[in-house]
Formats: sequence, C-alpha cells, structure tokens
Amino acid sequence: MRLKAITTLLFLSNMAAFAQKYPDDGMYRYQLGFTVSKTDFVEKIPILFEGDQIYIPVTIGGKQHLFNLDTGSSQGVVYYGGDIDYSLPIGNVNSRDANGRIDTIPAVKFPPFQMGPLTIKGYVGSLHRRPPGRYRYDGIIGFDLFNKGLQAKIDTRSGIMILTDRKNYFDEEEGYETSYKLRRFVPYIKLNTFLKYQEETLFDTGSQDFFAMNKAHFDKERYKDPRVVKLIENIEHGQAAIGNYGAERDGQVIYINFPTLPWNKQFTFKGIHSYTTQGDSRLGGQLLRYGSLIINPKRKRLKFQPYEATNEVAVNNTLDDISYIPVDGKPVVGLVRQSSQAYKNGFRRGDIIASINGTAINSFDDFKDYPFVKGRSYVFVLLSARGFKKEIKIEQWGTKPQPAD
Repeated sequence: MRLKAITTLLFLSNMAAFAQKYPDDGMYRYQLGFTVSKTDFVEKIPILFEGDQIYIPVTIGGKQHLFNLDTGSSQGVVYYGGDIDYSLPIGNVNSRDANGRIDTIPAVKFPPFQMGPLTIKGYVGSLHRRPPGRYRYDGIIGFDLFNKGLQAKIDTRSGIMILTDRKNYFDEEEGYETSYKLRRFVPYIKLNTFLKYQEETLFDTGSQDFFAMNKAHFDKERYKDPRVVKLIENIEHGQAAIGNYGAERDGQVIYINFPTLPWNKQFTFKGIHSYTTQGDSRLGGQLLRYGSLIINPKRKRLKFQPYEATNEVAVNNTLDDISYIPVDGKPVVGLVRQSSQAYKNGFRRGDIIASINGTAINSFDDFKDYPFVKGRSYVFVLLSARGFKKEIKIEQWGTKPQPAD
C-alpha cells in the first residue's frame, strides 16, 4: 500500500510539473498516440512515385484517397473543404512552412484509414488551407509514422514501401548509411556541400528539388573563401519557392553548381544544380530516382541503396529557368533567369499571365491546370508590372533550344 501511495504521489507531482510546463493554453503538443492494427509485422505497402513525390493509396470509409508521404512534415496534414472527414479541432499547433514562415493553425484527428493491410487509428494532423494550384493528394502523412518506431524501406522503382515494427529487420541489408538528428521532430542530416563545410539539411521527400541550400548559410561561406564563388552559375532577384503560407519573400536567388555532394564518406552524388532558398536547406524527393532508402528510427539512420552497383551517381539535374507564384490569386512570374530563352522571349519578373492561346487565365489554378503539351507552340498575353500588355509566342513549349554546332 505504501509503494502504491508513493507511486501515486510521484504521478501527481509529475502531472503538476507537466501542467506548469505546459499550461492549458489551447495548444496541441506533439504526440504519437495513434495506433497501428498489427504488431510484429512486415508489410508491403503500395506506393506511387510521380513528379518526385511519394503517394500512398489509402482507404477511408470504403473510398480511395492518396496521401503524400512527406518526411519534412512532423505530423499529418488535412485540408479545409477536402474529402477527409476529420474531427473537430483538438487544439492549435505552430506550423512552419518551407520558407520558414510560422502560423498557428488547428490540429485535428484523421478518421481511421487503411494503408495496405494496416489500419491507422487516432492519427493527428494540422488543418491547412490548400496552397494555390491543384493537387493529386488529399492529405499528408508525416515523419511521425517513423518516429512511432516503424522502420521502412522505400523502393520507388518497385512501387512499394516495406513497413515493419521489427527492431533489426533491415540491419543486414547493404547500403550507405548516414545519421540524422531530429529538429522539430523531422530528420536533419549533415551534407558536405563544399570544402570542409557541413550543412545541416532537412531530409524532405515533400520537396521536389534534389537539393536547395539556405541562402544565409551560403552567403556566409562564400565570403569566407573565394573558391566557393566559383560554384555560382547565376545570381537573380525574385521569388521561387511557394510554401503553405505563400511565396518566399522577394530577394536574391543564387543558382549553384555543386560538382559533388557526398552522402557519406563512401558514396557521392555528382553534378548537382541547385539554388538558394530562404527556408532550411533540404534534400528532396529526387533522391529516390537513384536508389531505395531505409529509414531506421531506432538508430536514427538513413541507408541509401543505389539502384546501380556503384559508389557514385551522376545526377546532372536541370532547374526551371522561370518560376511562377500566386499574387492576389493571379499567376505571376516570380523569377526568370536572364540567361534563359524565357527571358530572351520577353518574360519578366512581375508579369501577370492574362491568357494562353486565347483562353483567359483568371487564377493561379487556371494556369496550373492549363493542358500544356511538350513541343507545341503557345501564345501568351502578359500584363507587365507597369500595366502594359505584351504578346509572347513560345515555339516549342517545354523544350530547351539546342546549342549551335
């Protein structure tokens, strides 16, 4: 009886300390209270890999949905006005988007959903308004799926994610490991971007880029050593990245060519074209074009398994020469490289897209949904930032001009 009384007193004391540390302020605190319908399991979950994004088919109440698997999100996301029958808000969360902007938004519970043979109950997500544009997915599954203790092997070539709660299931598989640390409950790794510099980088499958680097960090290093300046391809001014709370702030954007980007001391990616961002540096979903990935939350390790038997892979990715952002609901040229064909054709930062081939473009969604066909010609009518109308013809949409012999 005495032991029970002491235990009860300790429990009440801890609860009081918890209440003092976390007052009843209406905020929802990160937790992993959702349940998985099986234990001691190894299951193959079908996935889709499109546009360098991972989609998981799920079933809710007999209806099929797609969830985006986003390791850059600490928990799930569901949207106002969508098809997911989420609960009433259970509190508020401070949500941070890709550009580092923070807002306080509601947290809600998802309805139970089936993911392959597994049923997830009590899963929590933040409730967002959809960013401009159309999307294939109805919700997001975040890194809490793995913080729960589940290990995964994501194989986009085979279209499966092997998910297990067995502690050492993937230990004997070959691959190239790197460790991660959790910041705000999402994984950050160290990447040797140049010289001896190690950049703390978010592993973010929700990003379609291969790699983007925080501008303030790049600036700090390029002023230290003149060799870093040689990596710069272009310096422009504008806005490229769009987060949950709108486009990044207007500012300088630097295009960078990294000859090498080591994953660890044994494996290297080569020929990375990148750019600077106002948010955290991030390694995105393009990584999964080149190999499968094992996530081990027990040891906080990521193991990359290249599809080809080699200790390096040539990426040689390309970046868009022009970026479009929503401004007051309209599609606007946010950034255009002055060395690009788009700039030579007449596109300028701040131009509003008014019509394409005679079809009025009334919103950013209209532009994102326009049925462009690669290689076809299109006539754009633009309104400049000063209100002047101009007409631009693109001879072959989506193709880059070939260099002269």
